[in-house]
This record gives sequence, C-alpha cells and structure tokens, in this order.
Amino acid sequence: MNTNRLKWLLAVLLLGLLPQAGMAATNIGRGNWGADPQSPDTDNITDSATITINSAAMAVVKLAFMDDATGTLVASGSTVAAGTIVKFMIYVDNSTAVAMNDVRLEDLLNETAFTYQAGSLKWNTASTNTASALATIFGNTDTGTALTDAISGVDVGSADVTQTPNDRITFGAHSAQTNGALNIPAGKIAAFLFRARVN
Repeated sequence: MNTNRLKWLLAVLLLGLLPQAGMAATNIGRGNWGADPQSPDTDNITDSATITINSAAMAVVKLAFMDDATGTLVASGSTVAAGTIVKFMIYVDNSTAVAMNDVRLEDLLNETAFTYQAGSLKWNTASTNTASALATIFGNTDTGTALTDAISGVDVGSADVTQTPNDRITFGAHSAQTNGALNIPAGKIAAFLFRARVN
C-alpha cells in the first residue's frame, strides 16, 4: 500500500469525534390575573425565576494501539508495515450524573485498508470510571469481556464482515445488527476493542 495513503487512512480512522459544547435549555413560567401573561413581565403576577438545565454533548473517541498488552499508542499519521496487527479502541465517557441508555455505536472498517481479525471483540462492561487515564481504559478493555462476532441479540456488540466495502462493527441495539442494548451508567466509560491487520 502507498505510504501516503496509509498515513491518510490512519489519520481518518484515529480521529475521534471532537467534543461539542453543551447546550443550555432555559425556561420560565408566566402568569397574569384577568388576562393572558405579558412579556416582558409588566402584568399583575410576577413570573417565575428562569430555570436553566444544561445538556452535555458526549463524544466518541477512537484510537489505535500496537498489538501488545502495554497499550502502545499508534499516533495519527504514523507509518507501519503492511501486515501489522493493530488494536482499535472506541469509547464513550459518560461524565454526567445520569445514565445513558440505548447508546448505539458503529465502526465501518475499510476492507481495502484493514482486515478484521475474527473473534477479537472485547469490552470493559462499562465499568471504567469517568475521566480515567487512557492506560486504565485500554487495560480494562484489553483484559475485558470477550464478545462473539455473531449478531445474537445477547452480546452488546457484533462484527458483520459480509458488508462491502466496509466491515460493519456495531455496539448496542443497532437497527442493522440487533445486539443487546448498551447502557452506560452515570460516571462510567463504555469501551470496546478489536484487532485488525493493516493491508
């Protein structure tokens, strides 16, 4: 494979979705006596104070590591030899105080650039604490619970290598692959890992 093409593919695949600013939802209750409430509040009943509820914008992070147990990071733009096995990890950090239910993740693995390694799916059972160090997230996932590639409705993830031009690896109750539901408790990270060969 062309070296520049490999660098480009790694750069695209290793970029996580950057966090976006959270949104603030504001609301007030209005009232009046004998007429509809007025805005601005110049009528007979004083409006409520403004209530603000902030929503956190979660982010998906995808990283690559060498095929070892130490979590050697493969930086975006790195060059590796054809035939090298890498580990891809994808995760979501639920830093809020509320559980995230029915989370669905998808990873489309380019079949020209990579060959998925059968039976390599693992996950950390969403047990890693929020804001943990990268080494901790990797360690918990690399030694975590194995998932079958099969679409069973029981396991929380699966790998469909019959798709073209991308293998479709999904986690959660994806509409095209009916895995088990992915729920991320408050203050926890859900992380998944699989292996692929660089073609």
